[in-house]
Amino acid sequence: MSHEPAQSRRFGSVVRVRAERWEEYRKLHEAVWPELLELFRQYGVRNFTIYHYEHLLFSYKEYAGEDYERDMDRLAQEPLMRRWLELTDPCQLPLSPSSSSLWADMQEIFHMDGREKGD
Repeated sequence: MSHEPAQSRRFGSVVRVRAERWEEYRKLHEAVWPELLELFRQYGVRNFTIYHYEHLLFSYKEYAGEDYERDMDRLAQEPLMRRWLELTDPCQLPLSPSSSSLWADMQEIFHMDGREKGD
């Protein structure tokens, strides 16, 4: 599991939510299991937020570990994470039907923290 480096990395992603499953998805996230939140922390995930707009979900998270791909692969294999995804994945649709994953990574184009006035 991850050790915290001096600076975290930011990640954004987007997915479509099935209109007929929106309420189910929302209710699941009103009561996220505390053990799942701890599991995210163990794998370096911090400041994880999901936003909803019409039929889209946008996520933002910070990663404070050494090897993002390794930690996310290991997190995905955890039994608790797999159980959570069994509940949430049916509520979602990829942006592109040909996509191999539900959530599409977004490219960061602006971040304000650390900028001085006039930058």
